[in-house]
Formats: sequence, C-alpha cells, structure tokens
Amino acid sequence: MSELHKHIVLKSRNTALREAERKLKAILDTLKLSESDEHNLLVSASEAVNNAITHGNRNDPEKNVTLDIRSTEDSEIIISVEDEGRGFNPDSLPNPLLPENLLKPSGRGIHIIKSLMDGVDFQFTDRGTKITMRLTIGKAA
Repeated sequence: MSELHKHIVLKSRNTALREAERKLKAILDTLKLSESDEHNLLVSASEAVNNAITHGNRNDPEKNVTLDIRSTEDSEIIISVEDEGRGFNPDSLPNPLLPENLLKPSGRGIHIIKSLMDGVDFQFTDRGTKITMRLTIGKAA
C-alpha cells in the first residue's frame, strides 16, 4: 500500500457529512482496499464526523470539522476527526447494548467505531475534541 496523507476541512453544515463521505470514499478508492476494510473505515469516519458536527460543534456552521487521513508503511490507515467543541468523557457514555438503551435514537456512534477499528484514541484540548481511529489493512477476519 502506498503512503498517503490527505487533509479535509468542512464547515458544520447539514451537507458536510455527505461531502465528507464522498471525499473519503474517493481517497480510499485510490488505495484499492478490500470491501470490508473500506466499509469499516467509511462507517467509522461517518460516525465520527456526525458526532463532531452534532455534538462537538452543535451544528454551528461557523465551526469546522477537520479530517486527516493517512496510510502508513505498516499497512495501517489512520483517520482523525477534530471538532471545535468542548469535549466529553468517553468513559461516561451509556452502554448502548443495555436493554434500557436499545431503543434510544442515538448513543451508538462511539461503540460502533470501537467495534470496527483496531484502535481508537481521544484527545481533548482548548481547541476541541479529536478522535483518532486506526485500522490495519488486510488482516485476517
């Protein structure tokens, strides 16, 4: 897999999620990934961008969401999504698999990301929240 580094900045508008998905798919298509790897990356990045727009930036079109996509020599794809929000405590999120949370309309994004990626890290700064997701490409399922 060839090395790649792309940077995308989006305004927190209602069209930003679709724009992010379109741009990310075009980038991932150049890497010739398996259908499974591409799906896991697209779903995880979409969840992270949606959370950044909705929860982090609170749909404020004056705030940005930044995506950073890198591939490494170690066959790893790293996608970071950063917002301009005030952060949250990932350990305090309700478990979406508990019976009382199953029918809630939201609250599954971080759980989905963690189940699809090999690594998920959060950074909280004065500028916002950054989630970094890692996936090793082509590993046996």
